[in-house]
Amino acid sequence: MKYKALAVMASIMFLAFNSDEGAGRPVYYSSLKFLKSADGPRQVSMILSGRVKGQSTLDAFGTLFTYRNRGARSVRITGSFSRWKPARMERSDNGVWYYFLPARENGREITYKYVVDGILIRDPLNPDRVDDRMGSYLSVAEPAVKPEGKHVSWRTVGGNMVEFRLYRPEATFVSLVGDFNHWNPEDDLLAKGPNGIWRLKKKLFRGVYRYKFIVDGEWTPDVYNRRSASDDTGEVCSLIEIK
Repeated sequence: MKYKALAVMASIMFLAFNSDEGAGRPVYYSSLKFLKSADGPRQVSMILSGRVKGQSTLDAFGTLFTYRNRGARSVRITGSFSRWKPARMERSDNGVWYYFLPARENGREITYKYVVDGILIRDPLNPDRVDDRMGSYLSVAEPAVKPEGKHVSWRTVGGNMVEFRLYRPEATFVSLVGDFNHWNPEDDLLAKGPNGIWRLKKKLFRGVYRYKFIVDGEWTPDVYNRRSASDDTGEVCSLIEIK
C-alpha cells in the first residue's frame, strides 16, 4: 500500500508540474522513481529530502530532464552545464530516465544531448535545437536561474566578463575601485536595480586584483567575498582572481 500511494502521488505531481496551472509546484525527488511519462525540460521546485519523519526538508529550484526508453541499459546527459562531461541519469520503475539540474546564478542557455547506451542523441521531446556545426544538432533548454537574494558578491558572466554586485537598497551612490582602475572612484560606477542590488559588468584579464566599494563616500570591502587582502593603507580589501 505504501508503494502504491507513492506511485499515485508521483503521477499527480508529474501532471502538476507538466501543466501550466501547476508549474512551479513542489515535486519530491523520491517520487520520480515512479514516473510513467517523459517530457521536455521543465523548471520545477524539487524537494530533495524530508520524506522521513524527523528528517530536515531540503528543497531546490532547477531544471528536470526526462527521457523514456525502457530498453536502454544506460542513459546519461551531457551538456554545456557540465563542460560536456556525461552525468548519470536515474531510471524510474517504468523506464523513464531523469536528471535534476539545480539552478545556477548565471543565466546561460543550456545545450545538451543524451548518451543512450553510448550513442549521442537529441532530446526527442524538445523541439528547441541549435546546429552543432558538425552535421548534427544540440537540444536547447532555458536555464533555471537561482534567486540572487541579499548575500551577493562578484560572479563571472562569460569569458573574462565579471559582474560586481552589492546589496545596499538604502545607498544613493556606489562605485568600484581597485587595482584594475588605479583606485579611481570616478571610473566604475554601479547601477542600482529594483531589488536593491547595485551591479557593474567589467572585463578583466587574467590576474589577481584587489578591490573595494565606495558606498556614499564610505570605503568598504565586499563582505560576501571570502578572499581578502590589504590595500596600500593597510586596511582590509577584497580579492578577485581571474584564471
